[in-house]
Amino acid sequence: MKTTGQKAFGKAAFRTALLSACFGVFACASSASAQSVTFEKPANKDFVAPIIGANTHFGTVRVLGYKDAHKVRDQLTQIGATSYRDYMPWQSFNFPPSGPVLAKSGRLMNFLPQAGITPMINLGLANSGVKGGVPPISDSALELFEDYVGKAVELTQTYDPIYEIWNEWNMYIGTGKPQPRIMGEGSKNDPRSASHYVRVAKVAVEKIRRVNPKAKIVVGAVGDDEDWGWAKAIVRDGVMDGADGLSVHLYNQCSANPHDRTAEEMIERVEKLQADLKQVRGGTETPLYITEFGWPTSRGNCGMPLNTSAYNFAQFILHSSAIPYIKGVWMHELKNISPDPVERESNYGLFSYEDEPKPAVCFMGAAAELVKSADSVEIREPKPDVFVARLSTGEGQKIVMWTKGDWVKAGYASSTQPVKAEAMCEAQGLAKAEPGRIGPAPVVLDFSTQDAVTIELSEVQK
Repeated sequence: MKTTGQKAFGKAAFRTALLSACFGVFACASSASAQSVTFEKPANKDFVAPIIGANTHFGTVRVLGYKDAHKVRDQLTQIGATSYRDYMPWQSFNFPPSGPVLAKSGRLMNFLPQAGITPMINLGLANSGVKGGVPPISDSALELFEDYVGKAVELTQTYDPIYEIWNEWNMYIGTGKPQPRIMGEGSKNDPRSASHYVRVAKVAVEKIRRVNPKAKIVVGAVGDDEDWGWAKAIVRDGVMDGADGLSVHLYNQCSANPHDRTAEEMIERVEKLQADLKQVRGGTETPLYITEFGWPTSRGNCGMPLNTSAYNFAQFILHSSAIPYIKGVWMHELKNISPDPVERESNYGLFSYEDEPKPAVCFMGAAAELVKSADSVEIREPKPDVFVARLSTGEGQKIVMWTKGDWVKAGYASSTQPVKAEAMCEAQGLAKAEPGRIGPAPVVLDFSTQDAVTIELSEVQK
């Protein structure tokens, strides 16, 4: 087992245990085959929780079910969100001689003063009404794009948003039939290439800084990017100049191996990205913002079971909180965008199109509250695919345990009797803790003190 920063990940040697675990002084665990992890009293209590948010669609022309601002605000509260991500597209503006005028995105302008939490506003999307605006890589189109960015910041800066430049430039230019995916940075003849995005992003960042020097800005919004080739190229070419962080999107619901459709797989990709970017930037760490991640619950078509999706959301919130360079995470998305039960894009929501909560609402909300209330967080992987987290709060602490997926089970014993032990969302009837057993639904042990606690693991089954 090894520890890095706030998070401990390591692939310990696998050893089979013979006995199940229970509370007490390891009376029911086999010391010959078990492996333990001990959390001493936390030395530092300076943990800062990452931003936790969800994607919404108030700024788009298509309503997509986002009609009731009050209901959406309540839904964001239920999942523990401290932010939401929405769009103020370029095509929402008209361009008379006097300058840009906002003609659409009225629902977003109505929601901004009501939300009560930090907005992330995505600026961009192709504009077929502007010559050369699909995307704006010509000088004339880029000038109008710059004017639009400046006006959007003027209209929204009072709400202290985070600004994000464009959305998945590397995947789709915005109109017409989708083209084959580009590999790596892409050819300069392809509008989706890294070099074109860097030019546009730099113009946008400079304009935002002129209008609001204190604004927080992220660049990238990188879509599916094999081996992070495109992301590394834009960073190499200076996209981070003047920006506060790099944003990326994470999905894995269609992975060929079902065991890779997990929160842990996403975390491993993020860790690889950071390692690669350090090589590009001479060792400098890059602040990362995960502005889309999620698992659809569509019927077929790479859809995930409701409970599996729910466990994944909780695990991702817990995992990401222990990585200091992950500054924020926004799940995709708050609610289904149509009643179609089969179409994948319609079924990423934590809530149904009719605003009924899926199990993931409870699990994400519970994980978010654990993280937001903590003053220290540490996660370890004492056995492969088995995770143990300690979150301290005030005078107490919580030990949270889970496995990567339902194909991994483990036994455990605690050196100290907890005040309470239950599965996350057990009170809502969404999970059930088995004494001394761990599965993908996180199990939470609540302790009233921060005295040292040892968890002994045994009987890992795959």
